[in-house]
Amino acid sequence: MDFLLYFYSVLFGIILVAPFVLFYYRFQVDESPFGKETDAHLKAIYEKKSNLLDSLKDIRSDFDSGKLTEEEFQTQSIPYIEALETVESELIVKQKEQLTVIEPIINKDWTCANCGSFVSVPNAKFCPNCGTSRLA
Repeated sequence: MDFLLYFYSVLFGIILVAPFVLFYYRFQVDESPFGKETDAHLKAIYEKKSNLLDSLKDIRSDFDSGKLTEEEFQTQSIPYIEALETVESELIVKQKEQLTVIEPIINKDWTCANCGSFVSVPNAKFCPNCGTSRLA
């Protein structure tokens, strides 16, 4: 009798713990359960930019409240502004790299493969006559 009690206790414990263990290992990756984010590689840069902007806001609020003079405000904010400019330039470079990888270069004029009409709309991704995608 005791053997069955132990067996069913362990089985019940496994049934209770298994969903939590499976959930933990399934979503252990630093990724959204809804799919991969397109800007995941830019997340660190966006965080750094947000932190720099928060620091500048703090310095500005100290200046507005009278805790800092104009000269102190200028000397404290200049390093953050310079760092923010470098982060912005890095962000622009990364976004351009992403665009060149993701989007193909689109010429101005092309002929639709479905209906054969000539499309002269600049950067058109779809045919205005039939609606077929250029990349299809």
